[in-house]
Amino acid sequence: MKIRNVLIGLIASAVLAGIVSCGGGSDSPAPTYTVGGTLAGTGGVVVKLNGGGDITVAGPGAFTFASGLTNGMAYTVTATAPQNCTVANGTGTMGATNVSSVTITCTTVVRSAALSAANENPTNASTATGRGAVVVNPATKEITGGITFTGLTSIPATAQHIHQAPTGNPAGNGSPIISLTLSPNNSSATIPAGTTLTDAQYAALLAGELYFNVHTTANGGGEIRGQINVTGGVTAGLATLNGTQEVPTNASTATGRGTIVFDSTTRQVLIAYATHNVANANNAHVHTGVPGVSGSANVVNPMTPGTNVYTAPQGATLTPQNVLDFNAGNTYFNVHSTNNSCPPAATCGAGEIRGQIAVQ
Repeated sequence: MKIRNVLIGLIASAVLAGIVSCGGGSDSPAPTYTVGGTLAGTGGVVVKLNGGGDITVAGPGAFTFASGLTNGMAYTVTATAPQNCTVANGTGTMGATNVSSVTITCTTVVRSAALSAANENPTNASTATGRGAVVVNPATKEITGGITFTGLTSIPATAQHIHQAPTGNPAGNGSPIISLTLSPNNSSATIPAGTTLTDAQYAALLAGELYFNVHTTANGGGEIRGQINVTGGVTAGLATLNGTQEVPTNASTATGRGTIVFDSTTRQVLIAYATHNVANANNAHVHTGVPGVSGSANVVNPMTPGTNVYTAPQGATLTPQNVLDFNAGNTYFNVHSTNNSCPPAATCGAGEIRGQIAVQ
C-alpha cells in the first residue's frame, strides 16, 4: 500500500511537471518594442500609429508611441496637421528592437482658390476666372502668394484684396485685410513682401474664412471671388535670394524672396513671383539648375517687372521635365541687373541674386 501511494505521488508529480513545462509558458506575454522618431519643422502635429495611439507633437523633437508592437507586426506612422507634412521611414515590420528612425518634416500651410463670379455675394454675370494660392509659415505667420486672372469686364482691376469673412460664415462678405499688388501685366496680383497674419487671421485661414476678391468698375463690390480653402492638388515652393548663391558668387547686399505655386495635375502656374531690392534690376526668371550650377531660363520666362517685384504671366505652364526638376530641388529664381557695383564681376547681367526653390 505504501509503495502504491509512492508511485501515485511520483506519477502526479511527473504529470504536473509536464503541464508546467508544456503549457505554463503560453501565458507569458510576448515582448513588445516601441515606434518613434523625430519631428522637424513646425509643430502642432497629430501623429498616429496604425491609425490610432494619437500623439500631439507640439514642436520639433523626439516622439515615441506608448503602445508597443510585437516582433513581426507591421506598422504605419501618419501625420496630420494644417501644414504640409511628409513622413520618412514611416512603414515597416517590427523586429526585436525599438524603432526610432521615423522622420516627420512639416513645413508651411498651403491653400489655393478658384475665382469666379459665381462665388461673389451676390453673384454677377462676369465670365472672368482666376486661380490663386497662399503659403503661410505657421510659426511666424508670414504669408506669400497671390492670384492670376483673365476675362475681367474692365482692365485694369480697380482693387484686389484678401478679405476675411464673418466668423462661422465663410460665404459672407467681409472687410479686406491685405491689399494685393497689381502687376503691370494686369493679369496677376501678389501679396506684398513681409506681410504677416495676426493670430485671428491665421485661424480664419484654417477655417476657410479668407477669400481673394478682384474688384472692377462694373462690379465695385467684387467681380470674381475665391475662398482660400482648398488643400492639396497644388505644389508650392519658396526661395530666399542672395548673391552668395550666384555662380560665381558676388558681394551684392541685395536680397529677395520667391514664391511659386502650380497645379499638380495640369502644371499651370497659379502664382509665381520674386520680390527683391536689387538696384537697376533688368530681368528675372525661374531657371533649371542644381545648386552651384548655372542653368537655362526655361521654367518661367518671361516675368513681368514691377516695383521691386517680377511676376509670371497668367497662363504660364510648366513642362513635365520642369516638374521633375522642381521636385528634385533643381530649380531657382534669378534676378538680373546692370549694377556695376557687384564684385567680383564687372556686371551682374548673368544674375545678381539667386535662390534655390525648396518644395513645401
